[in-house]
Amino acid sequence: MQNYKESAIERLSNTSEGMEVWWDSSPLIYKSWSEKVLEKTEPGYKNAMESQLSKLFDYNRPDDMVFDGVTTNPKLTSKVLELIPEDVNPIIDRLIKENPAKTDYGIAWEVYKAITAEGTKLYMPLFEKSGYKRGYVSAQVDPNQITNIREMLLQGLELKKQGENIMIKCPGSKEGIYVIQVLTSIGIPTNSTLVFNVPQAIAVAEAVKKGLELGKSKGVSYTKWRSVITIMLARFEDREQFKESAKSAGIELTDELKRWSGIAIAKKALNILNDPANGYKSKLLLCSTRIGPNPDVVYHIEKIAGADMVFTINPEMIDDFNGLYRGKDVTCKWDEPVPEEIMGKLLKIPYFVAGYDVNGIKDDDFVDQPAFQYTANEFLNSMKFIESYVTERKQALK
Repeated sequence: MQNYKESAIERLSNTSEGMEVWWDSSPLIYKSWSEKVLEKTEPGYKNAMESQLSKLFDYNRPDDMVFDGVTTNPKLTSKVLELIPEDVNPIIDRLIKENPAKTDYGIAWEVYKAITAEGTKLYMPLFEKSGYKRGYVSAQVDPNQITNIREMLLQGLELKKQGENIMIKCPGSKEGIYVIQVLTSIGIPTNSTLVFNVPQAIAVAEAVKKGLELGKSKGVSYTKWRSVITIMLARFEDREQFKESAKSAGIELTDELKRWSGIAIAKKALNILNDPANGYKSKLLLCSTRIGPNPDVVYHIEKIAGADMVFTINPEMIDDFNGLYRGKDVTCKWDEPVPEEIMGKLLKIPYFVAGYDVNGIKDDDFVDQPAFQYTANEFLNSMKFIESYVTERKQALK
C-alpha cells in the first residue's frame, strides 16, 4: 500500500527514476485552477488537497516541485485569456499600443510569445537547479504553418528568444520533422507534436539523431538541450476512420480495444526509442490521456506508469486521476505486455496496423493520417481565437 497522503500524480512521478510528469497548460493558470479544485473539495479532505496541490507546483518554492516541465500551444494559451483576463489584458493592451502597424494576427502572435515568456519565468528556478535537465516550457509554432519550413523555422527561432528554457514544438509533418532536425543541429531543444504512431516517432528520432551528429561535428553545445516526441493517444484512438476500419475487418471497436491501441503504440515506441542499439536521444512524451475503458480507471496512465518517459497531463485529467486513484496504488506497469487477445484483434484492423508497423505510413503521408488532419484543423482555430481577442481589445481601447 502506498502513502495516500501523496497525490496520485506525485505517486505516478515516483514510479521510476525516469518517469516525468509535466503540466499541460500555461503555467499562468495554475493558481486559478488549483483554487477551483479546492473550492469543490469536500471539507474533510481540503487540507490534504491543498498540501498535494502545493507540491505539484509551489510559487514560493518553484525549484522543488512534482511537475518537471510544461507543454503549451496556442490553444492552451487561449485558456489564459478566458481564465485570467485581468492578468493578461494589460500585456495585450501594451502590445497593441507598441505595434500600431501590425495586423491583428501579428499582434496575436506577439501575445502568444509574451504569455509564453511569462510562463518560462516560473520554471526557470527548476531549470537552473536541475542542471538544465528539467523545467523546460514547450512553445509551439503556429499550427497554420504545418508544412511551411521557412515560417516554422523563423517562428521557432523567435520563440526560442523568449527564454533559455524554451523548447520548440513543431508538428510531425515531413516538413516539421525537417525543421526539428535543423533546430537540433544548432542546439535548440525540441518537442515534436502531432505525432500519433510508431512511423512518425521513428522519423522524428532519426531526424534528431542526424541533427545531433551535425551539430556536434561543428562544436555546438548541448548543455541546455533536450528532445521529446509527443504521441497523442486518444486523438489516434477516437477517430471515426478507426471504427470503420475495424468494422471492415469484422471487429467491434470497443472502448477497451481503443484504449489498448494507443497503449500498444506507446509501448512499442518506448522500446524503440529506449533501445541503446538505436542510438536515439529523444524521450517519449504521452498526452491526450482519457478515462477508460471503465469509468473508474485511466489505462492510458496506469498501464504505462514507470516507464522512462514523460506524461504531460491537462488540468482536467490531473483532477480526474487524483480523484480516481486517491486510494489506489499507482505502480510500474509499463513493461507488462498488451493482452494477447487484445493484440490479436488489433492486428486485424488496418487503421491500427498502419500506426503500429514501423513502415506502416510514409513520411509524405503523415499529414493525411486522420488523427493528424483532425487535430491540426482543431488547432487552427486557437490562433483565430487569440486574434479575435486582440480585435476586441483594440475596440475597447478606442
